[in-house]
Amino acid sequence: MLTEIVFRHGGSIDKFIGDCVMAVWGAADNREDHAERAVEAAGDMIRFLETANVGWQQKYGLEVRLGIGVNSGTAVVGNIGSDKRMEFTAIGDTVNVAARLEAIAAPNQVLLSEDTAQLAGELFETRLLGERKLPGRSSPTRVHELLI
Repeated sequence: MLTEIVFRHGGSIDKFIGDCVMAVWGAADNREDHAERAVEAAGDMIRFLETANVGWQQKYGLEVRLGIGVNSGTAVVGNIGSDKRMEFTAIGDTVNVAARLEAIAAPNQVLLSEDTAQLAGELFETRLLGERKLPGRSSPTRVHELLI
């Protein structure tokens, strides 16, 4: 279902990494509203889980929770690898920051970088959580939470 949400908002699935879905916006079509689309998709994922978890709790006795990290910026996108193994993907600091935001997100929390929060504009309600030291980064990152 999460892949369908990504597609509905004009994103692409880059890959599945364990229990993570890596999705990208703006790589194939360079749309101006890529950040808005990514944030809206993240919110829809959380709303879907809130609804689906009611039935899953009743039927299976479990809930699915996820943390989401969204970052915006420049990345290297294309066929990356060697003649033995090639993969279409996105790499770079922008991708790394999104992954680190996802890693520190609490269950059912969407964390946005400062760049994404500014690009998404006033369409979404966010709360500035302050600066966080993310692994592999020399300077702190301003982190916002999407209020759903």
